Amino acid sequence: MRRRILLLKIGQVDKIILVKLKKNLEWIFKDFQIKVRILLKELDLKDSYYHPKKRKYNADRIIEGMKEYLLDHDFFRVLGIVNEDIYSGTYNFIFGRADGIISKIALISVIRLNEIFYNRTKDNSLFEKRILREAIHELGHTFGLSHCQNHCIMQFSNSLMEADNKPIRFCKDCFKKLEVFLSNT
Repeated sequence: MRRRILLLKIGQVDKIILVKLKKNLEWIFKDFQIKVRILLKELDLKDSYYHPKKRKYNADRIIEGMKEYLLDHDFFRVLGIVNEDIYSGTYNFIFGRADGIISKIALISVIRLNEIFYNRTKDNSLFEKRILREAIHELGHTFGLSHCQNHCIMQFSNSLMEADNKPIRFCKDCFKKLEVFLSNT
């Protein structure tokens, strides 16, 4: 199977986000000969994914919807991108979620990564970096990486400030684990 990350638009997401993310992810994973492709067909956000009291979408339900949507597809990894607020379990909100360690499916929400969400001045460069950080982090989980204590993209982020303080790279330990994982796939 070719090493290709598929980007899946879920609901209303600006296509430019996907185009820039594709280019940036290909640059990040170039050493591993991983390509990125944007899926032409998008996944609709179903009402059943929405929690009216929380006024957010359930990330786990969206991932289940992704699994159903991709049932007949053969793929290396899929990253869903949604522009809605999401939560999982007891977390009031999350930036992203992977379907377990060593899965093939991950999801990120871009809404809280945008300065506009916080009524601040739009900053496209910062927005793009935040999206890339979260995408790399969640894809890292699909490659078997867990949260890391080092200064690493795999650090856990409980706030936007923590997410902004992560580097856009793997630490030496995580990079080695990634090399081993990908050499066996």
